[in-house]
Amino acid sequence: MQIYIGDEPLQFELEKNTPFAQILSELTEWASSQKVFIIDYHIEAKPGFENNEHLSSDEIETLRVNVGSQEDLIDSNLRELIDYTDRVGIHVANLIETQKSPDEKDASELKTAWAFVVESVDALSQHLEAQDRTSLKNAVSVLTQVPDLIEKLNALAIIQNQLKLWLRQTEFSRISKEEAIEQLVEFRKRQDALNQDLEQIAAKLTQGKEQEALTLLEPVSQILVDAVLLMQIAEDSKYKDAQKLVELLGQLTAAIDQRDLVTAADIVDFDLRDLLKAVA
Repeated sequence: MQIYIGDEPLQFELEKNTPFAQILSELTEWASSQKVFIIDYHIEAKPGFENNEHLSSDEIETLRVNVGSQEDLIDSNLRELIDYTDRVGIHVANLIETQKSPDEKDASELKTAWAFVVESVDALSQHLEAQDRTSLKNAVSVLTQVPDLIEKLNALAIIQNQLKLWLRQTEFSRISKEEAIEQLVEFRKRQDALNQDLEQIAAKLTQGKEQEALTLLEPVSQILVDAVLLMQIAEDSKYKDAQKLVELLGQLTAAIDQRDLVTAADIVDFDLRDLLKAVA
């Protein structure tokens, strides 16, 4: 077995045939000694062992490992968890829409999913500060303690929007306070145009034109998320008002997932527009 770190071969000796879990554990210790973190890895099995679920060193041709900083690891984990929660949310929304009760297999898989999301959010919370800690804490609690699927979907939407906000936060980490202040000036110049966009999105939702509304909503919601982060960096006096955005976007996502377009339109037309006015 040959191990590569990026494109460089690693001189890593194994005294005997070793299970992959142990190999990964030893590589993690090695990475720690090098003050780096394992971001991801890719295994290429030897011919004849491609379908083996649990590989050992004698059955692995190459193991390619990507390493990086703690920031790189957090970024990677956020992207993977956002994708995972999206898939789980779609599945739960389909169960709700078809009014199907989860069968035994579904129930078991969802229980595992809730536990994984809770564990992952808890791990990320050790390094990242939630914009609304109470809202996030309540959402995590719902996943493990409340059986109702609609409430779980609402909670998942709040969690997912916090994850997206954290991801954007990592991308904004190099922006200075002065740069944030300058960008907020430009954001506030766009208030009237953004308000008109929100009005149009609400109208599309009311008319049942969901896809058109979502196409318009995506860039607008990103602008609002960016504005919240810029306010935090700039220590803007309106930041406390802006923090409500995470909860609102969670409620909006949940309403759209449930095809409750009337509620979604109300959130856009009233709550988001009121928020926009409050941070102007």
